[in-house]
Amino acid sequence: MQTPDLTSFGYTPTESLAYSALLRAGPSSGYAIAKRLSIARANAYQALNGLVAKEAAVVVDASPRVFRAVAPGALLARITREQAARLDRLEEAIAEIRSDGEAAIVPFRGSAEFEALALRTAVRANEVTFLGPPELLLSLAPIWRARAANNRATTLYAVGAPPDTVPFVLSATVEVNTVVNRFGVPIGAILTNEAGIIAQLDLAEPAGLWFSDPILTGTLRAALTAIAS
Repeated sequence: MQTPDLTSFGYTPTESLAYSALLRAGPSSGYAIAKRLSIARANAYQALNGLVAKEAAVVVDASPRVFRAVAPGALLARITREQAARLDRLEEAIAEIRSDGEAAIVPFRGSAEFEALALRTAVRANEVTFLGPPELLLSLAPIWRARAANNRATTLYAVGAPPDTVPFVLSATVEVNTVVNRFGVPIGAILTNEAGIIAQLDLAEPAGLWFSDPILTGTLRAALTAIAS
């Protein structure tokens, strides 16, 4: 079982480990978590109290204190909302210093940058189209869950065979060769009415562009329409 890393979302390394330990062990005392992680009891309680303060765990018994992890789905939904709010504030601040009407083209590199841009671009857009391999599709699951919860129109194209069970509705599957023949390389793409993201996926880490330029968004829309038809 993989250990979820929460450190990118405001949790300390010990809090991240403690959350994973609670998921595996079930409701536990600070002593039990300290023993499981081979850390001092004071450090375990500090991490567990931090999880409670950040709404990633709850206290289910007071004497002795027993902690239970919040369900992963609920935690992902809360992190998604918080990250979207932070990115909204950042966008507003950037918009104040950008020239009026300037179309942006922003290069990015790495999974973390791609996921942050995907979150900001897709989570609240009226309509979203996604094209990419199943592993990329699943890595963005919090976005698709948030959109489904808000009844937002979402078109999801999986490139290649998806797993037998996918926790959201796929619009269609697309052959890998169809995408490579169109773009020249394996890609992942997200398109809204206002912006697009395209990433080259056969590199050591994803790299590509976020853009709001109408020519680029129109070109990507035409390519996605051709692939899906």
